[in-house]
Amino acid sequence: MKRNSLLTISTIVLLTSCKQQEDKEVEKPDQIIRTPKKELTRTPSDSIKSKGKTITVGYYNNYEKVPELVFDSISEAEFNRLKAPKHLVKIKANQKGNDFFIQTAIRKHFFPKYKDYGEPESWSGYELTGFYPQLKLFALTENSTSEHLGFGELFLLDSITDYRYVLSSFGDGSVEPPIPSINGKYLVYYYNGVYENGVADIGVLKVNDKTKPDSYLKECLFSCF
Repeated sequence: MKRNSLLTISTIVLLTSCKQQEDKEVEKPDQIIRTPKKELTRTPSDSIKSKGKTITVGYYNNYEKVPELVFDSISEAEFNRLKAPKHLVKIKANQKGNDFFIQTAIRKHFFPKYKDYGEPESWSGYELTGFYPQLKLFALTENSTSEHLGFGELFLLDSITDYRYVLSSFGDGSVEPPIPSINGKYLVYYYNGVYENGVADIGVLKVNDKTKPDSYLKECLFSCF
């Protein structure tokens, strides 16, 4: 998606969104899945498999096809008068040794904690960013080190269907956790460029029918605009 001029999308969604509260998911595991540390790679979601599918969304070449948009702006004073809601709820994961685990409606998932494991893995592992009560999605980031360079990737784990939706990054690190729209039909996320000051890449996802998990999250292209 086009840079700079689309940064206002995130602001619009942030300002117009509202708080949502949902009941907690019932924790009834029927299986246990553990993600070994040795499987941590640049794109870990390709090597982490479960009964729930792993789907990557937000490819940059798809966003490049979208026409450039122009938005209205508001003053800083108007912006500061508005309160930003909390869509992403911070939760504390259960711990077991060097792992933490998350319970979905289908199974229990174990993840190695983000820490220094020494060479060759060095600093690597997973971090639980939070939970979206409205969408029933866990947000997690995976971080790894290769040749003294850090890499990251964010994915959303559906607590109902057990599907993983990987948000393809615009750079080496992970994108920021997405912000839901007020009607819950869209997710907006961004990536701040590391090597270019004042430049941000924006992604917009369309939230579809959860009963059809293969197409639940899709890039929001021409049909959205």
